[in-house]
Amino acid sequence: MAGALFWGANPVFALTVRGAPAWLEPHVLRGAQAVWEKIPPGEFRLETLSLVTKRLFAGYDVAVERGTIERGTPEREKPESGDPEPCIVLRQPAPARWSVALTPPDLRSPASSWFEEDIRGMAGEIAPLLKGLPVEALSWADAALREQVREIVKRRLPGWDFSLLVRLGAEGEVLQISFQSRQPLVLAVTPSVFSSTLPVMFQSDLTAKLIPGLSPIIGTPVAWIARHRGDVESFAQEFLENRNAVSNTRSGVEVDFVPDQVSRMNAVVNSRSLIFQIRLTAAAGVRERYPEAEIVLGWNTRRVTGFDLELYDETIVDAGEFGLTTRLGFRFPLFRGRRGKMLRVGMEMEWPEQEPWYRVWWDSQRLRRPYAWWRYSSEYGHNAALGYRLNEHISIEIHYDARYRDKLGLRGILLL
Repeated sequence: MAGALFWGANPVFALTVRGAPAWLEPHVLRGAQAVWEKIPPGEFRLETLSLVTKRLFAGYDVAVERGTIERGTPEREKPESGDPEPCIVLRQPAPARWSVALTPPDLRSPASSWFEEDIRGMAGEIAPLLKGLPVEALSWADAALREQVREIVKRRLPGWDFSLLVRLGAEGEVLQISFQSRQPLVLAVTPSVFSSTLPVMFQSDLTAKLIPGLSPIIGTPVAWIARHRGDVESFAQEFLENRNAVSNTRSGVEVDFVPDQVSRMNAVVNSRSLIFQIRLTAAAGVRERYPEAEIVLGWNTRRVTGFDLELYDETIVDAGEFGLTTRLGFRFPLFRGRRGKMLRVGMEMEWPEQEPWYRVWWDSQRLRRPYAWWRYSSEYGHNAALGYRLNEHISIEIHYDARYRDKLGLRGILLL
């Protein structure tokens, strides 16, 4: 009998239900229809249906009345000749005083505030489902109620499961809903911080601080965190902006978060005013090229002029002959893409040759991503590189320089 509530045949117009909540009517109708089809036609068919449904639908006062056949009902759907058209009427003996209480999971801030925002108004959305539902009816209607609650939770809290508990007290009946995370969960977050304006020591320090800073999202469902991807990025951005290395250098922060069981977070931290980097380079597979040490100092004029223009100085020391090369130049962004991608163009003067060079940079501004630059001089020809950042410290480039006999070679770069 209980199984008939959910696995019966489709109802026909000859059987109707009144008095049940709208979400429960299809389940009552299926159960009653299954019973009705099993009762042989005859003068006691209506009485038999009444006796069985009173046992099936505990909690309600059940009455079976003769219904009416709506006009236009097909002949095949009308009851057999001589049979009544039953209507199941459910009446609640005494009104139940239902209320809904939500128990959030134990989450750390800011994940707890995101969860509280998601469940705001949920109790008011579930409460109408309980209107007109006797407590005793949950013995057979609990699966249907769970299905209704599940649709609400799925829409508001993807990745979360729930459990229902009914508490009876002097002030009425309380439906207590608690929440549990469902697999897959966020097991770890691997952040990386990149900067084209600050030394690597700053980047490493920010990465080390960001790892524990993201711990509140560990153990939460991946589907739920994916919904709050923007909140995670805003939280990480604010977290980095409050670090001294960022605030003291007046750096801007861009964050890209990829939710997964092992989530990835890529942050680009670039100073809006200054540039300071130290590089050591060494060539491989070519002759006449020696390791070099390079210091880059620069200043962005945006705060003064309102235009994103960088003035920079590159000082390069050749370890072979200890020759000194100085480049003074300017550059500005021609294109800014999503997630830090940038195309910059500029011009620089190189000493001691006193030769002008035109230069283009394309940079994804992320670790484990390619980058490229090219420069040209009418006197010395082309100089270019296609590089790949292995980590915060090491990059590898395919380097071309028309000034040497071996024009093409590999170059390793160590950032300090």
